[in-house]
Amino acid sequence: MGDIMFFIILSAAVPYLIGSINSAIIISKIFFGKDIRSSGSGNAGATNALRVFGKKAGAAVFLFDFLKGMISVFFAKFLVAAFSADYLCIPAAGFFVQLGHIFPIFFRFKGGKGVATAAGAAMAIMPFTAAILLAVFAIIAVLSKTVSLASGICAAIYPLLSYFLSDENKTVHFIFAACCSALIIIKHLSNFALLLNGKENKISFKKKKE
Repeated sequence: MGDIMFFIILSAAVPYLIGSINSAIIISKIFFGKDIRSSGSGNAGATNALRVFGKKAGAAVFLFDFLKGMISVFFAKFLVAAFSADYLCIPAAGFFVQLGHIFPIFFRFKGGKGVATAAGAAMAIMPFTAAILLAVFAIIAVLSKTVSLASGICAAIYPLLSYFLSDENKTVHFIFAACCSALIIIKHLSNFALLLNGKENKISFKKKKE
C-alpha cells in the first residue's frame, strides 16, 4: 500500500510542477516584454497568445502546453513499466499536469484554462479518443471561430468517448476524463455566459494591433 501511494503521489507532484511551467507567460515576458495575463482576455493560454501576439506565438504556446501533457503521462507510464506502479499513476499524471497549468505554483496560481494540456495528456493515454476530440475541436473552432464553444463541446463528450472507446480501464478513464472536463468547464463559465449573450470574442489568425 505504501509503494502504491508513493508512486501515485510522485505521479501527481512531478506532472503538477511540469504543468506549472506556463509557456504563455514565459514567451510573453521574454519575447514581448509583457505578462500575457495583463493583455487581451487575461488568460495565460494559446488562444489569448494568438489574439495578442499572433499565430506564431499562439502555435508555440499550444505546442508547448500539449507536449507537457504528453510528457507528464509518459513519465507516469515509465513508473508503471519500470517499477510496476499502479495504473492509477497514469490518469493521476494527466489530471495534475492540467491542474498545474491552471493553477501554476511558479506564477501565483494564475494560469490558463487547461485545454491544450488536457489534450496532450489524453493523446498519451487514449490516442484514438484524443484524435476524435481534436478533429471535433478543429471543425467547430473553424466553423464558429469560437474556441470556447469548441472547448465546451469537447469537454462535454470527452467522458463518454473515453468510456465507450476504451478497451480496458473504462471506469478509470471515464472518471479521469470527467474530472478533466470539469476543470475545463469551470474555467470557461464566463466564456459560456458571453456566448449566450452573443458577446464572445471570435478567433483571428492576424496579429492584434496595438
